[in-house]
Amino acid sequence: MNIEAILFDLDGVLVDSEKVIGQIAVDVFNELGIDITFDEIVDYMGGGDQFFVENVSKLRNKKIDFKTTIDEIYKRYYLSDIPSVKGAVAFVKKAKAANFKIAIVSSARKKKVLKNLNSIGFDEDFFDLVVTGDNIIRNKPNPDIYHYAALNLKVPYENCLVFEDSLAGVSAAKNAKCNVIALSTNFEASALEKKGAMFVFDDFNFIEDFKSKEDLISFIDECIKDDRVKYGAVKCFEKEYLFSREKLLENAIKIAYKARENAYTPYSHYKVGASVVSASTNNIYPGCNVENASYGATICAERGAIMNLLSKEGETGIKMVVVVSEDNPPAPPCALCLQVLSEFCKNDTEIHLVDVNYAKNDKNGTHVKYLFQDLLPHPFVLD
Repeated sequence: MNIEAILFDLDGVLVDSEKVIGQIAVDVFNELGIDITFDEIVDYMGGGDQFFVENVSKLRNKKIDFKTTIDEIYKRYYLSDIPSVKGAVAFVKKAKAANFKIAIVSSARKKKVLKNLNSIGFDEDFFDLVVTGDNIIRNKPNPDIYHYAALNLKVPYENCLVFEDSLAGVSAAKNAKCNVIALSTNFEASALEKKGAMFVFDDFNFIEDFKSKEDLISFIDECIKDDRVKYGAVKCFEKEYLFSREKLLENAIKIAYKARENAYTPYSHYKVGASVVSASTNNIYPGCNVENASYGATICAERGAIMNLLSKEGETGIKMVVVVSEDNPPAPPCALCLQVLSEFCKNDTEIHLVDVNYAKNDKNGTHVKYLFQDLLPHPFVLD
């Protein structure tokens, strides 16, 4: 990684201000007859004043006078004490001493930006550049504000390191092709990572002391080592078996067999049950085939199980697949299901095909095991 410039969002990154201004906004809205809580508005913070007020207006379906409301919020804010995020002031000074170009890139109006900087002992001239919401038309999550900063600093986007705290801000930095690290001052780490943060930390005390560019870059490279395992087109952290693989398979067969009983098959009368095992949790998710009068709308059991998994856990890999059918030898997944599975399976993901008798522990039943690559050796996967 080659980092030449560090771009700091301000609210929630250098100053711990989001909760202060958020509570002020809640008080102002309540006085205007709009009953709302901080938890309801937090997702709209970080995208600029217009974005914030418009979304609160939509949320309660009430017209809000933008200028009057924002002016009142800021009038109270400017009278408030704004603390710094732990370690932020020292980190900024070290970054400047290490000869990084440093910039403030905030969606807020300039008056608020200067108030925040002054509250933690900085003036505008300390930074190579200060960009505010006044400089751009399209605010975060659009990439414009970070493009503007990088172009003015004469640094390629990919050589900029951004510190952000909001979902809109992380999206803006990623959309601008910058590297982004997030602070969990206002949002859950998992949500920030899903938006594209390389890693998330609580405050700047997390970052080791550094005296040079090389020191900081080395620390960041160590933090962003990706220990996830690739499953098709996705990556996830694998969880070891809590019990034997044989027991996991036994449970997956039972769950697939039970799901088969609920299959909706008024046209073919061919019932199939399936289950998939999450690589992240070892949880087992069932699915059954669901037919439709328009045959093309029919959903196979395997795809039903995949949708069940994703709806519960989000993006993750599949460690094992079980398919239960009445055929002997048992029926494999169709080509369409294999293509869908290819997004979430490794080449060595186990595919277990079981007939109904085997699922019922009948010794005359049939169980066939394949690896995913045996059934679809050349999957179409976009990386």
